[in-house]
Amino acid sequence: MHTRSTYRVDYYALHTGEVEPTTMARSDDPTEAITVMRLVHAVEIFTCVDCYRQPSVRRERERLFRPELETASGEDAAQ
Repeated sequence: MHTRSTYRVDYYALHTGEVEPTTMARSDDPTEAITVMRLVHAVEIFTCVDCYRQPSVRRERERLFRPELETASGEDAAQ
């Protein structure tokens, strides 16, 4: 929301998704390679400021941004 003297942002826009490691040449030294994470399938999340703090939204955000934690907790539960 914008007014003449101020503004207020009432939502968060988050970008995440499935990634895979990719090797590419460094821009400053083409003889060296670096590994970066390439975004394969993008997921965009839009949430208002109030909903962002809710536990269910927080869990979903963690699931999308850190899927390895879900896999690890699922393995722990199976043992």
